[in-house]
Amino acid sequence: MTARLGDLEKEVMDILWDCRAEVCTRDVLARTSRELAYTTVATVLNNLVRKGLVERVPAGRTWAYRPVLSRGEYTAAMMTQALSASTDHHESLLHFVGTMSEADVRLLRGLLAAGPAQAGEDGDGAS
Repeated sequence: MTARLGDLEKEVMDILWDCRAEVCTRDVLARTSRELAYTTVATVLNNLVRKGLVERVPAGRTWAYRPVLSRGEYTAAMMTQALSASTDHHESLLHFVGTMSEADVRLLRGLLAAGPAQAGEDGDGAS
C-alpha cells in the first residue's frame, strides 16, 4: 500500500522529484516555501524513509535523500490504490474519465492505443 502524503511531505517529495539528484536536508530546507526548522525537515525526510518513499544514502559526513519512486510511479500507485477500493471499477473509471480534461482524454486514448510497451517510454508521464 502506497502512503498518502501530508502537505509538508508532498512539498518535500516535490523538491526531491524536481532535483533529480540526491539532496541533503539543508538543500531541501533551502528549497521549501515555508519558514521551517532544520529538525522539522529532517523529521519529514526520516518519515518518508520509514514510509518507503525515500532512501537515505551517505553523502560525505551527512546523509542525502532520493525518491524511491518517480512522481509518475507514485501517482499511478495512488490511482491503483483508489481503484482497488472500489467495488465497481466500471462506474469508478467512468466517473474518473468524465472529470478529465480533453487533453488528458486524448493522451489516455493514445497511450491505450500504443499498448503497454510504448506507454511507459517517457518514464515520468509528464506532458
